[in-house]
Amino acid sequence: MRWILTIKKALFTFLLFTFTAGYAQNVQVRASAPSNVAVGQQFNLTYSCSEKATINLPYLADFDILGGPQTSSSSSIQIINGQMTSTSNYSYTYVLRAKKEGTFEIPSAVAVVDGKNVHSNKLQIRVSADNTQSSGQANKQNPSSQSQGINEKDFFIKAFVSNTNPYVEEEVIVRYKLYLPAQVQRYQASIRKNPTSSGFWTYELTDRNVEPPQTTETINGTQYTVIDIYSLAVFPQKSGKLTITPLEIQTVVQIVVQAQRSNDPWDAFFNNPFFGGGRLQNRELTILSNAITLTAKELPKNAPANNSGLVGNFKVSTKLSRSELTTNDATNFTVSISGKGNIQHIEAPEIQFSSDFDVQEPIINDDIHKSPQGISGTRTFEYIIVPRNPGNFTIPAISFSYFDKAKNQYITLKTAENHLKIKKGTTQSSQYSSVDNKKNVQIIGKDIRFIKTNLSLQKQAPVFILSPYYWTVFALPLILFIVFLLILKKQIKKRSDSVAIKDKKASKTARKRLQAAEKLLTTNNEEEFYMEISKALWGYISDKFNIPLAQLSLDTAKEKLEERKLSATYINDFLEVLNLCEYVRFAPNNDLTPQKMYEKTFDFITTIERELKKGK
Repeated sequence: MRWILTIKKALFTFLLFTFTAGYAQNVQVRASAPSNVAVGQQFNLTYSCSEKATINLPYLADFDILGGPQTSSSSSIQIINGQMTSTSNYSYTYVLRAKKEGTFEIPSAVAVVDGKNVHSNKLQIRVSADNTQSSGQANKQNPSSQSQGINEKDFFIKAFVSNTNPYVEEEVIVRYKLYLPAQVQRYQASIRKNPTSSGFWTYELTDRNVEPPQTTETINGTQYTVIDIYSLAVFPQKSGKLTITPLEIQTVVQIVVQAQRSNDPWDAFFNNPFFGGGRLQNRELTILSNAITLTAKELPKNAPANNSGLVGNFKVSTKLSRSELTTNDATNFTVSISGKGNIQHIEAPEIQFSSDFDVQEPIINDDIHKSPQGISGTRTFEYIIVPRNPGNFTIPAISFSYFDKAKNQYITLKTAENHLKIKKGTTQSSQYSSVDNKKNVQIIGKDIRFIKTNLSLQKQAPVFILSPYYWTVFALPLILFIVFLLILKKQIKKRSDSVAIKDKKASKTARKRLQAAEKLLTTNNEEEFYMEISKALWGYISDKFNIPLAQLSLDTAKEKLEERKLSATYINDFLEVLNLCEYVRFAPNNDLTPQKMYEKTFDFITTIERELKKGK
């Protein structure tokens, strides 16, 4: 019996690979799809062809194309009364989704077979709003997917938080992990909606150009592929309960689905996954993570006077580019603060420079490193110092204080003093010194000299064009023009510097006003509180966008916010807060408490600062 079975297998293989190319028939392309679907339902659009083809889909305005084409093929041979016939079939399947209700036509597709165009038939699909009918269609269309035991609950995202009870300004790492069943062969995932947070300063840690790491994990006896899909570093900006909304992922997963079994042993043989049996099915899923709630707490009360309000681990250093120079020359004084924490919230130290120095506002540079462990880096403040008078000068030591969570105490760092030795330069600016250059006239003691008789005199015509007077007159207009350009450039730089200074100090000034408003809450002085909130908002907009107070209005503020390409949501929030502030001042009986007004103002300023930094 074994040798008979072996002969049958050999005969089948010989017939399959020898006679498949023969007995060609006319090529036809047939399109098939469910005639009734529901809005939002996924369904398969399949094109069947007797030869290998390249399918060019028609324009489908009323449907979304979610995946495809998935290609499959089959062959069969029949011998009837000594006549042998062979047929082949190639299927190309696309996953579609209906957009809206109605009856729509899918036009003919064009299949390219051996360089020739073959048109398929047209299809008409009725899309209903009721999903009951579509569920039945889906069950009929994908019976094998149910047999695999996979449903949408097997796909999920978990959010993991490093600390749920941090201090204000303490770093918290949030990691989102995507769990996929082991049956998934491939996946494509994209972030549909980022998690949003109010009351946090946020950094994105995920490098989207790098393939996310994958691990495996077993939960309740089921094995999952785990992908580190997204991660954040967040710094609470105020105490109390703070919420981070869920992360929303749009993903298409590819699952191997086995065909229905039959009693034919040849079907079981060729349907074995080892030989590429079964088919791949695409499933599109929208997956949401869990929301996160943190309870932030205030820092301990025994903070030093120079406390920065930051939590982490930092180092401070200073450097002079030159310690010996002449008057009206320049040197660079750099303050570097590095470590792990919210680097972008480090403010410029208050330094008492000598009145004999001209010092510009510091140039701020950030070198921020993002890693799965969090945020670290360096912020430098570079001062340009121009001494105007000679002498020996000292730049005082700089103090920087922060809270060390590991040591549970405040740490104060102090740099060494820096010394400058200034010598008098060869040129002294007239606007910084006044020197009496008048000298007494000296009279020559002898006004009669002997006449020399042994000289030979020659008459020489005066040449004015070669004289120093000529070149002086010639170069004077050019010199005056260059001086004018230098003065104009200096004035323009001063104006731009003043705008930049206002921009940098806008957030700091607004925070001080908010602190004053918060103190007014404790005294129940609501009228003064709302006036201080209004000043904080209007002052912030005026300084941040360089709008003179005389020109400040809701229209000009909205125009400036739109020029910066900020989201319409943020602009509407700003206008809402201002309107509510004015309404509350003149209509005290309302449901909006001062605490809620304070939180709205604080969130607006924090959000605008973050969005502007992203834009840069």
